[in-house]
Amino acid sequence: MSLRGAKRRSNPMESRRLLSAGGGPASGGRYIIARNDVLLILLFVFISSIAFSASKQLDANLAKLRAHKGPYTFVVFGDNRSGDRIYKTLIDLALKRNPDFSVNTGDEITTPGNRDQWANFWRNSEEIKLPYFLTIGNHDVDDKKSEAVWKEEVDLPGNEIYYSWTVGKSLFVVLDTYEQGREYKIEGEQLVWLKNTLNPQKYDHQFVFMHAPMYLNEGSTHLGSSIDKYPDLRDRLQKLFEEKKVTIVFAGHEHSYQKRKVDGVWHIVTGGAGAKLYGKTFSHFVLIRVDGPRVEVKVVDKEGVLHDDFVIHTNP
Repeated sequence: MSLRGAKRRSNPMESRRLLSAGGGPASGGRYIIARNDVLLILLFVFISSIAFSASKQLDANLAKLRAHKGPYTFVVFGDNRSGDRIYKTLIDLALKRNPDFSVNTGDEITTPGNRDQWANFWRNSEEIKLPYFLTIGNHDVDDKKSEAVWKEEVDLPGNEIYYSWTVGKSLFVVLDTYEQGREYKIEGEQLVWLKNTLNPQKYDHQFVFMHAPMYLNEGSTHLGSSIDKYPDLRDRLQKLFEEKKVTIVFAGHEHSYQKRKVDGVWHIVTGGAGAKLYGKTFSHFVLIRVDGPRVEVKVVDKEGVLHDDFVIHTNP
């Protein structure tokens, strides 16, 4: 089941009117609740029960992943916006690999805060019945209003902006590279949280997800306008990942597939889930299988053709 719950677009109680009969306090303080108000109250109770149920489902999904033992598989893709047909094709191909959960590296929609586009995203994602973790992209959130819509649309751990979960002895971390006033930076409370969350003594593998990449190939569309816009801060973040022994950093934003290894840390850009591609590349998803110290990475295109296949061996 997806981690997305039945969150309500607005709180019906916010517009509830209590109609008085006979002048309110002047008539002894007796009020009569209008029929529409009763219906709104019942609707509020119903929606609240659904939200509570969704929260319990989220907790159950996270607990199941946390207790997992043995090998597991997950799917990563991103930048599906404006490419419904390709996105649904990739979902179908990915689900045939029987993953345990999936992660989107961001840009789930095109226009930040657009509720119709969110509704369309969830319709296109309805075949994903397993936990589905989302990352904020620049097309998802660009101000406080669109951030509020994001929080209404998703059911994710923690503060739903940057957060973590575990699968057995593996840690998964999602970061927000578009924090208001800190675009393309990981600073402040988020950086403190990240330092306290990463723990190579506790976890055998650590996977990090963000939308804006730290590194891009020469000639890339977003080269110099991602985390690399601030080289000193990028290098500080990379140093942290090295010290904390992060296995892979996944990103989107650049509509292509790229990979590189920087001082022991793998960086994979996967931004080919439907949006218009940049240059000579291909629509794709990334399939990861973790089995003990072995991390196998496969990159599959929308025709089901394998484009890349490599193995990372981590220290036991």
